[in-house]
Amino acid sequence: MGIVTDGGQAMAGETGTAKTAPATNHDWLHKRQRIYWYDQYALNDQETAFANYDPDRIAKEMAGVGAEIVAVYAANQFSVAYYPSKIWPMHPNLKGRDYFGEVSSRLQAQGQKVIAYINWLESRHPEWYVVPMGGQPEKEFPLAPWAKPDNPDWRVQDVPGGSWRFACINSPRRRQVVEVAREIIERYHPDGFHLDMCFNSGVCVCEYCRPTLERICHTKDITQEAINAHWREFIDWRNECSASLIGDVSAVLREHGVFAAHNGQNPLWLSPMYGFDKNLLPHLDIYVSEIFYDLHASDLTMRWHRALNKPSCELLTSTSPMHAHLSVPFAAWQISAASAKANGCDILGPCGVGAYPDTTSSKTLHETVRRGLDFFMEDADLHAGAAPYAKVALVFSWATRKYFRAGRMDWSQELDGWSRVLVEEHIPFEVVIAEDVKDAADLARYDVVILPNTSFVDDTFCAAIDAYARQGGHVLATGEIGLGDARGFERADFALGELLGIAQKGAVEGHFAMEGPVEPEPATGVFQQVSASGEVLARQVATDPAGPVAGGPDPFPGKPTEWPVAVTRKVDAGEVLYVAFGIGRYYAATTLVHARDRMVRYLDRLLPQRQLLVKAPRSLEVTVWRQETPKRVIIHLANRTAMAHDMPRIHEIPPICDVTVEMENPYKVSKVTCRGASATTAVEENKLRVQVAMLDVYAAIVIEPA
Repeated sequence: MGIVTDGGQAMAGETGTAKTAPATNHDWLHKRQRIYWYDQYALNDQETAFANYDPDRIAKEMAGVGAEIVAVYAANQFSVAYYPSKIWPMHPNLKGRDYFGEVSSRLQAQGQKVIAYINWLESRHPEWYVVPMGGQPEKEFPLAPWAKPDNPDWRVQDVPGGSWRFACINSPRRRQVVEVAREIIERYHPDGFHLDMCFNSGVCVCEYCRPTLERICHTKDITQEAINAHWREFIDWRNECSASLIGDVSAVLREHGVFAAHNGQNPLWLSPMYGFDKNLLPHLDIYVSEIFYDLHASDLTMRWHRALNKPSCELLTSTSPMHAHLSVPFAAWQISAASAKANGCDILGPCGVGAYPDTTSSKTLHETVRRGLDFFMEDADLHAGAAPYAKVALVFSWATRKYFRAGRMDWSQELDGWSRVLVEEHIPFEVVIAEDVKDAADLARYDVVILPNTSFVDDTFCAAIDAYARQGGHVLATGEIGLGDARGFERADFALGELLGIAQKGAVEGHFAMEGPVEPEPATGVFQQVSASGEVLARQVATDPAGPVAGGPDPFPGKPTEWPVAVTRKVDAGEVLYVAFGIGRYYAATTLVHARDRMVRYLDRLLPQRQLLVKAPRSLEVTVWRQETPKRVIIHLANRTAMAHDMPRIHEIPPICDVTVEMENPYKVSKVTCRGASATTAVEENKLRVQVAMLDVYAAIVIEPA
């Protein structure tokens, strides 16, 4: 379990690495397929729980939705077992029946793969609960009537629905979870295993964490200021604690050929405090992310999954607001499935919904899910062996996520803003992970590489970026690029300063103005004051020190200052451009047109040409993929609608008319077909133009050598 801390508990330390067995080959997970996360919630004391339990009916229902994979609860959300466990108490309403064994064996017998599900949440050991810094442990609830007060593992609390009780990641809970995983795997032999909700979202100062925290912070007074002052050491330890636990669980799975499908959460949108970082990847055979109600989060996450080079699973939180067992509308399923297809998602399915406590399910929900998953499976042949074929790279950095400003999410918001503009401008892009870039060859196929506030990077990555630019590449960097290294230490100046032609002189945070094409334009963020040796495209504009007249972020502009907002320069065969603040973050927060237009101007200045010329509303997502067997280029068109940020409330998807897509012909002579819509094709010199008269939800333009 790692090294032993001062408190005597075995846990991960500041330097150790988690153990795990080698991954078993699960290539079949790369196929496009459907999953049903069959959530069988039941309260610890609920008369209706399992009242209509019929494993044959459940198996028939799961066959009816068409899912190739089904996740089955081996315990409820409070770690009360749904099978006769020797470790956890069994739910009394089962009356001794083995829910997990009976359901999972029937599913496997009818050809479906089974994931065994357990939860990190706890309802029996309040002494293991997280103790938040400066706060109190979670309140205890009265014991359930069937609890055994004299047995610590049977002191089951009657926890109300929706109340989460987190055990500390370093408590004895971790040993017990590993033991439960072994018990389930060796007894039932499921195909996969899932540990859910395994994180602490804040600083825990319980007896299991405090000794290490005091050593890291060099004080017994553990405050946020003390944590921030030692953030690098703290977050290294925090993430290793999680990785070592997941590694120990996965080691048990891999002894038996069971794939690890733990909930990896969503590192693009969550603070490193949650405990998920690069060290988790070796312990996962498939990356599972939950997506909550935001289509753009889904788009970007699926591209990020692809960069991880692991099978990807998107769990679509499928409940309508305020109704835990009412499905989102079918239109929401369609638009989500279209986005998943366009972005290379391997496995899609619902979560957050399942059976009622009595084990019956909504027929409407099942039918909606079935139709949505069937739509996802259409044109699955376009997914097999396909690889992204975009010419723009958007860089994600594990080190930046981990060490940036004591957990601030500026880097994420900057990544978000640039990805939104790229999607809205119909510019295909891929996510590239900084830590995977070893030399310029890894970037050679991209026309532009965007570094969105990529603050903490190693020398190898910087050398690759430098060589890529000098060999003819184009680099767009923003904000605090390279002001820290990959170990979390700050640098005295920008690591890529010589390439970008900048040197840091200071930084200020707040509202400011900047020169625009017509007049000064407002902005907000952390502004880097730099000296620049290249061509200055715009300067910061001084604002009235009296502040905004109306009280909001509306600075009254004055005269230009000496500080560049954007600067560009030629470097050998390439070109670079630097923006001195998080303009993507500003756009993501405000969606102001002047910010977007400035970002587009900078992109078009660097791009030799756009890979695609698209005539369509900004709500159309366009991605480009290619296959070698059979040889073809695929352009996915996904209609996102104007309400894509609020999927549960999408009831209809207005069609898009008169879509035109133009690109260089990828083959000397091409054959073009369009799936999901009617299209006409024209060839002029080496240009291929495809016109789609009307696009409903999704279409695919397929280009093959004639």
